Order: sequence, then structure tokens, then C-alpha cells
Amino acid sequence: MHFSVESFPHFVSEDICLQFNRVWQRLAEPGYWWTAQQRKLIVEAMRAAKPRPVYDRQREAVSNLSHQEPSPECLSPLLLDTIERVSTESGQLDGLWCRSVCERIGEGAYVELVALIILVLPIDRFCMALGRDLQPLPEPQKGEPLRAYPEGIVENGAWVRQTKSAVANKELVNVSRALSICPIENGLRRDLVDAMYMEGHSFFDKLWHRKSLSRTQLEIAATRTSVINRCFYCANGHTMILDMAAKASGDAVDLRSPQGQEVNDIGVEHGELILDYTEFANREPEKAYEQYPKLIDVLGERAAMELAAVVAIFNGLNRTSDPTGVPMEETLMAYGRLGNKTESLGLAKMTGINNTERPSLLQSIWILVKFQIRRIMGEGQ
Repeated sequence: MHFSVESFPHFVSEDICLQFNRVWQRLAEPGYWWTAQQRKLIVEAMRAAKPRPVYDRQREAVSNLSHQEPSPECLSPLLLDTIERVSTESGQLDGLWCRSVCERIGEGAYVELVALIILVLPIDRFCMALGRDLQPLPEPQKGEPLRAYPEGIVENGAWVRQTKSAVANKELVNVSRALSICPIENGLRRDLVDAMYMEGHSFFDKLWHRKSLSRTQLEIAATRTSVINRCFYCANGHTMILDMAAKASGDAVDLRSPQGQEVNDIGVEHGELILDYTEFANREPEKAYEQYPKLIDVLGERAAMELAAVVAIFNGLNRTSDPTGVPMEETLMAYGRLGNKTESLGLAKMTGINNTERPSLLQSIWILVKFQIRRIMGEGQ
């Protein structure tokens, strides 16, 4: 067992350790398109990737980067550049870049590469937050990858294809389908999100009752993390969920606060502490543990863990939606259209908005009416 509650210096739930161990077990195995040794190299490159300063973000075109059949010992310049971009600049990616990479390395190989990053990065961030050393990567197993797509893959509005079964599942939000052509990794990602954020709740339930922090408090951290990472899909979606949750709970949340704007009153208990921690943990993840004792003192051990887990997993979610170009749910896009929230809060300036059609006001009203009917009839999200 790689992760146990005893291996952390502070309280961690058994379910989180269970999901971490499942990810580590899968890391050791050959994947769909990469050998186990190559998968280890991809994760090592992700761990080594550092954000470039603003003045040094000019990138080589995909066509100018050399790429040969990956060896067990090293990755090509194209692969290393792709890993660095997904790991540190996911909010700046676009469909032309993604399709260019897929043409060079293969769509399935690209999706698996993204999957490895978004599975390990949140686990690493969570360990940093709680003052635990990063877990050494497992010893790679021998064997060849499957090198085959699952049966039935279709276009569904994203930059990469998805499985028919994922598209047909009305209980899933779009990001939950994003990596479905690598079914094992996609399932692990969904279980990781459940353990670190949702715990089996419906995404569109406005109030959660099984956590120490309220849905409103958790959504402040989710939204701020997504804004920092410039992920339109998550930033817009969770701003709207935050607004819905606040209205349901009676919290007078100022939606400008998680956008990084100065406000007099955030409008939720411990909101300033939550935002301060979220800011620090995202800007300087290697130092996140410095503020963790304060979280425990004010919020308690379980609530502190929940906050750290949400910040960590949204660093994975942001790097899922942006590199795959999944479109925003029409319900949340329509909700943002009412009151002009998406534009007035500055969310429309993010690159990812170009992946989604913006409905008119009348279309938005009709979309929200249909959504309520579906919910009442029990027909999914």
C-alpha cells in the first residue's frame, strides 16, 4: 500500500487514500498507448515542469518540434513540450494546437498523456498541502500497451472523441466524458473527483450535507482555483453553481470575490480565509503547507482537509477540460447569460469560451426551463 491515513501528518479520509492507491496501481501497468516505463517518464516530466514567466511564453510550433517513436529511456521534444503546456499553461491551449499534436502522436496517446497528468498532479498537490513527501512512482511492469480504441467512439463537440456509452450517460457532465477513450483512466479520474470533491452527490444539488464545509464554501475555492488557472469551463460553471448554492443556503456571496476582485464582504463564513488559502496554494503549491495549520485552527481537521482536497482536484479538472476542449454545459451557459454574469465578471475574456456557443436570452430561458423539467422527471443532468 502506497498511501495510508498513517502516512499523512494530518487527518485524511480512508476513501481518499483508497483512490490514491488505485491510481498508483494503475500507473505501474502498461496503458492503452504507452508502456508502463513511458507512462513513468510522462509523470516525471510533469513533476519537473515549471511555469514559464510571462515574458518567456513564446512556444515553438508543433510542426517544428521533433518527434520520433518514444524509447523506454526518453521522450521526444514534442512530447516534453506537450507535457509542459498541459501541466503549466492549460488555460492557453486551443483546438488547432490540440489537433496538431494529435496528428503527430495520435489521439489516443494524447488523451492518455493528459490523463496521467491530471491523475497524478492533484495527488501531488494534496500531499504538498498536508506536508507529506511526494509518493515515489511505482516500478513499471513489463508488457505492451493495448494500442486500440474502445468500441464506439464519436464526435461530441470536444477536440477529442468520446465513447458512445459516455455520451449516452445523462448523469455525466461534459468534463466527465472528456477522457472516455481511455476508460480506466477516465473512471479513476471520476472516482478521484468523488473522493476529493463530490462524495457521490449530484453536481447540480445546491446544498450538500455530508461535509464539514458548505457547498458555498467549497465552490469559492473551486471557482478561485479555476480562475487562477484561466479555465473557462470550470471558472464559468462553478461561478454559476456558487451563485445557485449561495441563494439556496442564504449566503450573500459577492461573485466578484473569487474572480480576484476586491470586495468589502465576501458574504460567507470564513470566506476570506478560504480565498487566501486558495490563492496561496495555487500560486506557490510547494509552500501550501505553511498555511495548513491555520486552516486546522480555524476550520478543524476535516474541513481543512476538504478545502485542500478541492483546491488540489480542481488543478486536475482544469487540466482536463482545457486540453480536451469540452464545451460548457448549456444549462450553466444559459444561467450565466441571465443577468449577463459571464460577461460582467470577466469570464468571457478566457480563451476557453471559444469552445462553447453562447445562447440568446430567450434561448437561455428555454434551456433552463427544460433543465428543471428533466430534474423533476428524474432524467439526469
